[in-house]
Amino acid sequence: MLWSRVKGQAAQGREDEGFDEEIREHIALLEERYTAQGMSARDAARAARRQFGNVTVLKERQRVQRGLLSPAEWWRDVRFGMRMLAKRPISNTAVVFALALGIGMNAAVFTFVNALLLRPPQGVIGTNKLIEVWLHNPKSNGIEGYLPFNYPDYAYDRDHTRSLDGLLAFDGDGENAIWNRGGTGEILHGQLVSGNLFPLLGVNVVAGRTLAADDDKLGNPRQVVVLSYSFWKQKLGGDVRVVGRTLMLNGAAFTVVGVAPAGFTGLMVGADTDFWAPITAQGQFTHDRGMLTSRDSHWLIVAGKMRSAGDRKSVQAEMHLLAKQVHLTDGSKDDFLDSVVYPLALVPGPYRGYVGAFTGGLLAVFALVLLIACMNAGSLLLARATGRAREMATRAALGAGRARLVRQMLVESLMLAAIAGAAGVAIAWTTSRLLMELKPANIPIALAIPLDWRVVLFTAAVSAATGVVFGLAPALRASAVEAARVLKEESQTAGRKKARMRNALVVAQMATCVVLLAGAALCVRSLMNANAIDAGFDTHHIALATLDPGSLGYTPDKINGFYARLLERVQRLPGVTSASYAQFLPLGTAQSGTSAGKQLGKDPNALAVDEYRVEPRFFRTMGIPLLRGRDLTEKEADSDKPDAVVINETLARRLWPGEDPVGRRLTLGGEKIMSEVVGVVKNGKYHTLGEGPAAVVFRGTLPPARTLVVRTAGDSRTLLDEVQREVAIVDPLMAARQVQTIEEYMALPLFPARTMGWLLGVSGILAVVMTAIGLFGVIAYVVSQRTHEIGVRMALGARRSDVLKMVMGQGLRLTAIGLGIGLGAAFGATRLLAPVLYGIGANDPATMLAVAVGLAAIALTACYLPARKAMSVDPSVALRYE
Repeated sequence: MLWSRVKGQAAQGREDEGFDEEIREHIALLEERYTAQGMSARDAARAARRQFGNVTVLKERQRVQRGLLSPAEWWRDVRFGMRMLAKRPISNTAVVFALALGIGMNAAVFTFVNALLLRPPQGVIGTNKLIEVWLHNPKSNGIEGYLPFNYPDYAYDRDHTRSLDGLLAFDGDGENAIWNRGGTGEILHGQLVSGNLFPLLGVNVVAGRTLAADDDKLGNPRQVVVLSYSFWKQKLGGDVRVVGRTLMLNGAAFTVVGVAPAGFTGLMVGADTDFWAPITAQGQFTHDRGMLTSRDSHWLIVAGKMRSAGDRKSVQAEMHLLAKQVHLTDGSKDDFLDSVVYPLALVPGPYRGYVGAFTGGLLAVFALVLLIACMNAGSLLLARATGRAREMATRAALGAGRARLVRQMLVESLMLAAIAGAAGVAIAWTTSRLLMELKPANIPIALAIPLDWRVVLFTAAVSAATGVVFGLAPALRASAVEAARVLKEESQTAGRKKARMRNALVVAQMATCVVLLAGAALCVRSLMNANAIDAGFDTHHIALATLDPGSLGYTPDKINGFYARLLERVQRLPGVTSASYAQFLPLGTAQSGTSAGKQLGKDPNALAVDEYRVEPRFFRTMGIPLLRGRDLTEKEADSDKPDAVVINETLARRLWPGEDPVGRRLTLGGEKIMSEVVGVVKNGKYHTLGEGPAAVVFRGTLPPARTLVVRTAGDSRTLLDEVQREVAIVDPLMAARQVQTIEEYMALPLFPARTMGWLLGVSGILAVVMTAIGLFGVIAYVVSQRTHEIGVRMALGARRSDVLKMVMGQGLRLTAIGLGIGLGAAFGATRLLAPVLYGIGANDPATMLAVAVGLAAIALTACYLPARKAMSVDPSVALRYE
């Protein structure tokens, strides 16, 4: 390519030389003609050149005819642009910095769009032929209507499909397993997959073999796993002899049959898988033997491989037909569940709209930041265009056409944008890593966010569009020059049209800034409110750990013995004031519900309630106030029958308004006996921090998987290692997971507020800084252009205060107009934030007033600085100023 460019430039050079020689021959012939008519050589040469015309214009026209994309012409413009940019390093650096921030923040958000929605699964062959299938209830709306497959329905579709090369399935949630590593337990994350997953995806192994269809047959006594490459390298030292050896997972022996290639992590976003096991081994991980036969257990994500990339419509038609056959064969009275086909991506199909809306909203926010930066750059280039009017007039007089002048100005703006784009890539890389730090530590997602060709292409496209957006208007203004008038003028002044355009840009900047700052202020206040919301339990001095001895196949007696010994040892730890167990905690990802009524059998007045299973001392340990009655006793909590329950204020008020509920009896859904209410606790937050009052019942009879809750008098962080140590002492094969403080646990419910607060807060700060710089620049430029006028006014008796009013008046007028437009737009735009705001309205008057007053103060400062400079003008100097 380089050699072709060199040859092209050499050819263009020869073409220029030939054209120059042709011009010289024409002029020489004209000189000979005039000499023959009796003119002197000097007069003949002058007459010949006058008759031939403007040589420069002819050369320029010839270059235009040669082609707009001539590399030599563009390179000439680039070299000239580099010289012009080098003359103003400080202002150009400021422009590049502002543009780089805007481009970089947009590119950073796009890295997540790319990682979540565009980037195909790594290590998979033929991703354009892969689809995924979900069940959908046509009577339901929204995400609630979509379900994964149950195993019987998947098996039916797998065995009867004819339009696909095969249908595979995998457990979307994954399974945690305890690895018996030399007598000690360690938590691994695995995934249950169908035996045809690896062959259909074209994934080979670096050692051994992949899973096969025979491995996934029901009743197969041999249990096998394929290890991930990272687990093999990090935990087993990359030893190829591991193939054929046995891994003890959840107390069962699994034979290692292969090692997956590097980079392959499965088909789910953020999966950090250690091993893959056949779906039919599900009982060893969940201890629920019914999941392979029940049509009510929807837990499998189904994907398939089309024979060609254009077969999706035929596949959809076949999946719809198979869904009807399943419904008729099953004979169920439940609603018909149709099958919906999506192109395969790392984010499941039903959720892509939500992910796209969220990331699209963030792109829109930072696009506004970039727009403000473009307005800043446009204002600067408009000011420069006025200063370069004489240059443009001279070039036009020498023959440069308007298109030529526009091209030169656009080249300069594109160069600024290109430099900003290069810096923006670095900002995007840094920002994307910082954004990952907002992810709560208790979310087991390992999201890869590489700066691949899609991100680079997006950044390049945004940079090019940015260069055109902020450079086109100044280029058109600068090229529309009247050469004769400009060259006759002694000084260069800004025209009214250019002044109006600069003023319009400042107003637009201010209005956009108001919208961004209003959203930022609302989200920051919402974050402060969220941190101050009473969750109904103490959010300090508590340590947590999740345990599941049932995964090791322990009997109920052995499970109860383990928990009793562990609780006894933990309560003796220094600083521990209380400890208890719960199935799960409020504001987590796990939820359980039932119904509560006042009579046995069908109760038409029964209420839907949230159900939490807890042990004695749970309320004291969590800091949940007991308002009336008492706590559960050990006997009540361990009973198989719900003899006693504790309810919250909301349920008490709804079932027995104005009465004391303690001693009353209620029926929980599906139970054949009534339970006595022994206590009432304070209301709390159970699903989200922004929810309203919810009815809740607390009861005993915990399952094998439980959360240990420990209250300490000091810093709960110091207790985490001790809790893990105690678990290992009680049972070396047991391993705790999600060992964390209550503050770390609360990072998940606070995640939406923190994310929006940080992102919109940063965008608001950037918008304010850029707007202040833009306003300062415009007013400073106006002062420099009106220096002569100011000198005349002061020479005629104007006071310094009059100059101050004149300069600041212009800036404050622009500010007032921008604030008015911006507040009107903000009242409409901020309504989109209503779902993520806590304790504050989307159009909160105090916030809007604070934004307006704050921006007005900043604008006042930005106007005062150049106004103060104008007041110090020396009339004698200003009258000589050009």
